[in-house]
Amino acid sequence: MSSTYDRPDSDPVVVEVCRMILFVMFLLFSPSCVFAQSGFATDHSSWDQVLRDYVTNGRVRYGELKQRRAKLDSYLEQLKEVTVEDLAELEREERMAFWINLYNASVVRIVLDQYPVKDVEAIPAMFRTRTVETLNDAFSPAELRDEILRLGFRDERLVTALVSGRMDSPRLASEAFSGGRLNKQLDQAAQVFVDDDTFNRIEPGKKKIFLSPLFKEFGDDFILNYGTAKPPDGFSEPEAAVIGFILDHSKDPPKRLFLNAGRYKISYFPPNSGLNEYQEPEK
Repeated sequence: MSSTYDRPDSDPVVVEVCRMILFVMFLLFSPSCVFAQSGFATDHSSWDQVLRDYVTNGRVRYGELKQRRAKLDSYLEQLKEVTVEDLAELEREERMAFWINLYNASVVRIVLDQYPVKDVEAIPAMFRTRTVETLNDAFSPAELRDEILRLGFRDERLVTALVSGRMDSPRLASEAFSGGRLNKQLDQAAQVFVDDDTFNRIEPGKKKIFLSPLFKEFGDDFILNYGTAKPPDGFSEPEAAVIGFILDHSKDPPKRLFLNAGRYKISYFPPNSGLNEYQEPEK
């Protein structure tokens, strides 16, 4: 069955698979001491300003940004010049922030290149085309998300921090991720996502919870830290892990009480590939 979120098709060329695996391992485990310490640190201030100026309630004001996109384009040109040696000097959290910011900024840029557009699925091969340039290489957004971030860092909170331009993807944070604050920022992204009734809503009268389709698509990501050998009756192992993740991050007392009771069924909201564009509220 094809993926709702446009994962890349399996590549039959073994050398390509090996290339990506070796590349990720090198980025994760190369000791910084093998390179001269230049004090390099990636500057995300331009992306931070773009987010503060053009993101409202997690949605992007694409029309305004398209008219003033120089700062975004300059930021991505800056990251294009980053080398493997530069990245290897960074701490794990700084590397992770680098990839998150690069991914999110690249998705916004791809949408801007096609704007005006109402539906992300109208953008041909948006996630499979290698349009992201850095480290003297080219990557597709899906490769950044799935191979480098999800596979490389194994942090389930990433599911709630990475945007796809779709209405059913997480709300875009109004600040750039940074190494020094990364753990707090990822916790906040997780809390905002799980407690947003747009994505995850309980219906006590029907003994049902509606979850984001992201939790169905990427449910296996949550097993590492929240899996259990014996999930509750009626729940798959990924579903039980997702519920554990929600309980760990939710600050909504009714939702926590409902989930702890355990007497409910899980359903999923339908996918929504509409553009995550900010709309002024109707007066």
